[in-house]
Amino acid sequence: MELNLTLKLLEKEAYSQQIAHLLLFHGGSSKDRRDVSLRLGQILNCRSLKASEPCQQCSACHKILSGNHPDVTRLEPLKTSIGIEQILAWQERLYRKHYEGNYKVFLIEKADHLTIPAANALLKVTEEPPERTVIILSAENEEGILPTLRSRAQSTYFPTGNKEQWLESLGDIDLGEAEQAFELSGQNPDLALAIMEYGVNPVKEWLDKFWRVIEQSDFLGLFPLFPLKKELAEIYLQVMAVRIQAGIKEGRFSATNILTISYALEGLRQQANPRLVIEVLALQLFQQGGTLHGRSCGSSV
Repeated sequence: MELNLTLKLLEKEAYSQQIAHLLLFHGGSSKDRRDVSLRLGQILNCRSLKASEPCQQCSACHKILSGNHPDVTRLEPLKTSIGIEQILAWQERLYRKHYEGNYKVFLIEKADHLTIPAANALLKVTEEPPERTVIILSAENEEGILPTLRSRAQSTYFPTGNKEQWLESLGDIDLGEAEQAFELSGQNPDLALAIMEYGVNPVKEWLDKFWRVIEQSDFLGLFPLFPLKKELAEIYLQVMAVRIQAGIKEGRFSATNILTISYALEGLRQQANPRLVIEVLALQLFQQGGTLHGRSCGSSV
């Protein structure tokens, strides 16, 4: 179903207070998913709701947009994943009485980064959610959501916009760097923004060095690549996956290579040590060396 029509139906359900208690927004950019979530929060809590729009003038509307409304809140990973401790602490807030709104709206960003224990804890909440409560799972990748949790949610897919639309949404930025980041990310808006945060050139240089280590089967060559933050390791692995997927189409990589990167990403998000993840990944890629040709994970864009 076309996104605009789907969103209009969601808004209609919110106006009539018949909205599902668990929604899944996936694809597109985190900003687009967040904007729609906040708009639903406004519709459900606006004090001067008009026939077709939240008023944008009342204290509830202003607080929701500024992130200060006690009943419309966001949860995002403290690091690379959302752990069980975060979900248990969040549950305490979930079951408290409404402060000033008609509905509680909880937006869980990067929901595909939930650890398995955290996802299972969240699943229990969705079985008997508090009244007048809407939980929105926002995820880049729907497949990263626990299947039993995904099956309970009303799903909405946000298509990825083109490069021109994305660049226009950024405002005053270095267009050259933004274009490189967008290509490195495989046209993934969220990943592109993360690359820009750390810098396109540093990301490309690290990946180029890593791939040189793989080509030469030089395990000791990994040591200068550390120490490494989990957040940055995740960016490197995601860009590797993008480059390998492109290389598979050209016959330079195999499906085994992309599975290896996927397992590394999963391990990292399940709180594994980033150095250990990268070292194990390198060893596995050494063993797969016969299928690796060229350095498409490195500096090419």
